Amino acid sequence: MASTYHLYQRLTGRPFGRRVFSTAYAFKAPYFASVRPFVTQMAPNHASVRIRKRRAVQNHIGTVHAIAVANGLEAALGLLCEASVPPGMRWIPKGIELHYLAKVPTDVRCEARTEPSDWAGEPPFQVDVRCSAFVDDGTEVVRGVIPVWVTARPHEVLR
Repeated sequence: MASTYHLYQRLTGRPFGRRVFSTAYAFKAPYFASVRPFVTQMAPNHASVRIRKRRAVQNHIGTVHAIAVANGLEAALGLLCEASVPPGMRWIPKGIELHYLAKVPTDVRCEARTEPSDWAGEPPFQVDVRCSAFVDDGTEVVRGVIPVWVTARPHEVLR
């Protein structure tokens, strides 16, 4: 079975590849479908998705809802982790700490970042993934950390 990162690399070089990958990603993790994340970058230690401002993600004042942005940040986190986690290990978010710095009146770019050294521990260990969201003019509107717990992948039983 191809890894998520391998699939991203294969598809994004083809026509409509990013759209196909983004749709497949939201299908695999159905909760993300509510924000329709469009994957703009997936690489070890960096991932980015774009959330389009549309009625389904707006709050009562017409801006992108804070939780929609949080969903976008968690979608970016998942891509980063899939591309960064060492072989034989798995990851799961432990929580989320976000600071909402400003309203989100436009589409939003959600980014997740780590350093290669963050993934160098012996399992189990924690990686604090730094997350930020930016509006169209480049203003940072959300900043935070999502701690990820990394453990050894259990050996699968052969049948």
